Amino acid sequence: MALLVSIVVFVAVASVIILFGYRRYVLAGRVYQNLEAPLPDFTAQDDRHPTGEPGTIARVAELLAGKLPPSAETASALQLKLLAAGYREQNSVAVFYGLKLMVMAAATVLMLFVEFTSPVAPSFRILGVLLGVLAGFKLPDYILSKRIQRRKKKLRKALPDALDLIVVCAEAGLTIDRCFRNVSQQLGLVHPELCDEFSLFTAEISAGLRRKEALENLANRTQETEIRKFVAVLTQADRFGTSMADALRTHADYLRVRRRQEAEESAAKLGVKLIFPIFFFIMPCMILVTVGPAAIAVARQLSGVFGGKH
Repeated sequence: MALLVSIVVFVAVASVIILFGYRRYVLAGRVYQNLEAPLPDFTAQDDRHPTGEPGTIARVAELLAGKLPPSAETASALQLKLLAAGYREQNSVAVFYGLKLMVMAAATVLMLFVEFTSPVAPSFRILGVLLGVLAGFKLPDYILSKRIQRRKKKLRKALPDALDLIVVCAEAGLTIDRCFRNVSQQLGLVHPELCDEFSLFTAEISAGLRRKEALENLANRTQETEIRKFVAVLTQADRFGTSMADALRTHADYLRVRRRQEAEESAAKLGVKLIFPIFFFIMPCMILVTVGPAAIAVARQLSGVFGGKH
């Protein structure tokens, strides 16, 4: 049994390390290898959001949401969250709400099976079923919020690089719309999330939307604070007729200083965060390795001494 547990723990830890290395280094290496390849057309439809026939689960979820539709306030809040996560399909709200209902039903059935096959009191059974219903209904929201945070982090990380390229394009005499188009084409391999938003901005401008409204839509879709500041800088520069390149260069310097300060803050917190893993994981191992043999030797000597007296 101990050998089986050790094998399972080893496989789990090795899988986590391999997955981390693949996502951190292998995928990044492929990106750098593709930099010399011809640039694809990022203004076309994004392959990461297919618009073909939905899968079976999506169709079932959409049908279930049609039978039990959410309220207008819930649908509006879900629409904003899904836009911030990068889902722009027309049926995204229905599919997500249907998935919430499906996960809630699955968690309820699972808790019913667990509760009625175990000898517990009826009151605990009811409480377990209620917890299953609540957990199943909130689990998709938790996953969606994590995806939103991850996407916001990528957008915030990509913004200074995009600002530098926009400044270069603006100083070359290009309009802001053309600057955004060039950024979406040049940085698409490195920062696909931000380039996707810029491509949609240029598409809205091409469709006849006013620049101010397109910028507001960009800020509302991403719901990222730094992009809202970036939109505010562009709006003020366009309104008062100031130099857009100077304003964007100043904002890019501010973002880089802000990123450096956040890195220094994280480094300052690292010592405090390492106290608990060192105290609970590393220190017991060190004590076991260093003091263990001596303790065993002392115990043997004492057992021999006291055993000899008897």
